[in-house]
Amino acid sequence: MIYPSPTPLLPEMESVCADIRYERRFTVMNDVTHDDSHIHDFYEIYVNLSGNVSFLVEGRLYPIRRGDVIVTSPNELHRCIYRGDCIHEHFCIWIKSFPGLSGSGRFGRSTLVSLPDEERENLIDLCFSLYKSRRRGGDACFRAAGSFFGILDLVCSGRPQNPQAQNLPERFADVVDYISRHFSEPSCGASAICERFFISRSTLLRLFRQYFQTSPSAYIEAKRLSEAKKLLMAGQSVQECCFRCGYSDCSYFIVRFSKRFGMTPHRYQKEYMESVPDL
Repeated sequence: MIYPSPTPLLPEMESVCADIRYERRFTVMNDVTHDDSHIHDFYEIYVNLSGNVSFLVEGRLYPIRRGDVIVTSPNELHRCIYRGDCIHEHFCIWIKSFPGLSGSGRFGRSTLVSLPDEERENLIDLCFSLYKSRRRGGDACFRAAGSFFGILDLVCSGRPQNPQAQNLPERFADVVDYISRHFSEPSCGASAICERFFISRSTLLRLFRQYFQTSPSAYIEAKRLSEAKKLLMAGQSVQECCFRCGYSDCSYFIVRFSKRFGMTPHRYQKEYMESVPDL
């Protein structure tokens, strides 16, 4: 998994940081090397160019097409879901929060933004401009800043339509909703879910593989670790985070957190606090 590393758009604008990645590659639907759910500390703007894919955000599955945009907030679980072998082409723009961003309305929660047809290609052109300018560096940083704010203007101030998330089978939707409400309980595991909803483990695994392309245990753990990051950012102790996120063993929690994010919970909290001057 490639983690974002937003840097200042302009030397004199250190509070406005962004990073962009462009990717175009042939993807096999059942490739086991696909990334798991992403959990990072930044806003993300995903722009689709091609590919038979949907986009999963916190249990909501959105069908998407060329020019569609998915906006996710910090530490929301999200990932692409492949519906077939395809050439998947897209941009990901990662944004470190700056004054006014979270209050812009569009960035208050995750959403699918489906722009009018005439604005889709304009958005894609701006993404290519931002990507090329960021790679060049130097005086191109001013062009990059212009492209960046043009993208934000389209996504935040345009007239987007908001299609509904794809309907999941009722039984599976109930399972996903149950996990969203109870993932912080130690008893929230595959066995307990099977017993509660009267389904077999093989059926539960098949549903998660079919719709979310992950396993029940991986999905539950991602929910727990996402919540752990939020609690650490809020100043909770490592031990409090451990128990409030459904782990009964603090040492095991530290191992799982470190494996997922490349650092211990204590170090993550320390680095986050040091990066926020007001705290």
